[in-house]
Amino acid sequence: MIDFEEQISSILAADSDDLYERDPETFFAAHIGFCPRQLYVNKLGLSKSKTYWGKYRASRLIQDYFEQQLSDRNPTLETEVSLNIDEGPVRFLGRCTLYDPADEIAYVLKVRNGWYKFSPPIDRHLDQLHIYMQGLGVEQGKLVYVSKNDLSDIREWPCPDADSSAVQFDESRYEQLVTKAKRIRNQIWTHGIATSEAEIPLEKCGCYFCQEESLAFPDAVRPMSDGSGEPALDTSENRGCMAEETVETGVTDSTDRTSSTEAETRDLLDVPDSNDTRILDVDRYHIPVALRDLDIWVVWDGRSKVALAPWQADTMYPCEWAASKDVNPRRGFQKAKMVAELPLREIHRAWPFPDGEDLPEAVHPAVLLPHDPPDPPLSFVDFDDVRDPETGEVSDEVATLVDALDGYTEVSQSGTGLHVYVRGRLPEGVGAFATALSQRGALEIYDHARFTGGTWRHVAGTPLDKVPEATDILEAIVSQY
Repeated sequence: MIDFEEQISSILAADSDDLYERDPETFFAAHIGFCPRQLYVNKLGLSKSKTYWGKYRASRLIQDYFEQQLSDRNPTLETEVSLNIDEGPVRFLGRCTLYDPADEIAYVLKVRNGWYKFSPPIDRHLDQLHIYMQGLGVEQGKLVYVSKNDLSDIREWPCPDADSSAVQFDESRYEQLVTKAKRIRNQIWTHGIATSEAEIPLEKCGCYFCQEESLAFPDAVRPMSDGSGEPALDTSENRGCMAEETVETGVTDSTDRTSSTEAETRDLLDVPDSNDTRILDVDRYHIPVALRDLDIWVVWDGRSKVALAPWQADTMYPCEWAASKDVNPRRGFQKAKMVAELPLREIHRAWPFPDGEDLPEAVHPAVLLPHDPPDPPLSFVDFDDVRDPETGEVSDEVATLVDALDGYTEVSQSGTGLHVYVRGRLPEGVGAFATALSQRGALEIYDHARFTGGTWRHVAGTPLDKVPEATDILEAIVSQY
């Protein structure tokens, strides 16, 4: 026997996935006319009424039928024209119901009865129509309403006997929609995706949907944490260091730099020749402010050492960056953070992972060093196979080098490596540097065009937010090793 209740619920749930978009910067044209709270709720899929989805599905089937019939009878009409409008920090997606390229008119066809009983929310639909007109680059549009209970009952807006037979594009109205979308985008970036009604950052208004609001929340958004379930530490004490750190990480005039002699190199590093060891433990999850302020961010899955940029390719496949300086998937930290904090099923729905691969445990913000870095560049010092993952023990040689670099330091994914971030340029003619260490493991240094899969498991006793100018130390390491 067929379990109709289970299967119909599954069908409606699958359909509902197409009706919301959790990327904070992407908005569907059909949602943009809602009040700010309902735009937020509908965009993020926080309203999950089966009755609503069922009515939508039935109306959609009727609408599809009429679209096909109208197109067959009017060969010049185009149906379901896809639109993608980029407005800087936000973008609009939609499919214009009907488009007449000969007369350059966009149509929105609505099949409804529902609550408005043919007193439709014209303002909301006009907002949707304006997105379509902007995307198609046309100056005219029209709303067409078909009654689901009486398919011969057709209403048009403007009415055929009105002074104007079509809606004229209003630039100021469109700009107001862009402003509204930016506001919702900023609310999501600031507060994340709500997991309870109390977390929704917008108040109800007097509209029908606010009055009838029924909410259902997705799985709790995974906070960026240290693995213990506690949120990432971002204390006011750390942020209070910003003014001082800005001075320390600022550009140093190249005329002030001099190459180190061999004696000066020994003084700078003072690497001990001993079998002593030290313990470098993880104390928290923390991403340094000095890196968060830079547009160098992608994400990664914690497994393969490849950069992912779903905002570039709409997938979680490896992104393009190494082959050309003209391809730049890097974005600001908040964008990478927002993607990383989404539930994995939502990430996979919006930006599919490669076919045939298991989903990763998590997605993390990661740094992609620029091809053409500023001066001094952000440099990445990578210690491989230098740490006991069980005890945290490293050689005195490694500990001394970490101390000398004096920058933010994290433990690698395997637990056997260390990553240090500093500002500084490798000596002229050295594109990248790699060497074996005296006692155990190896060291590599990169100052451009390098992907770094960050764990942000901060090493106790190293700076939390400091990414200092360290060109002299980098030169000393290259000279000594």
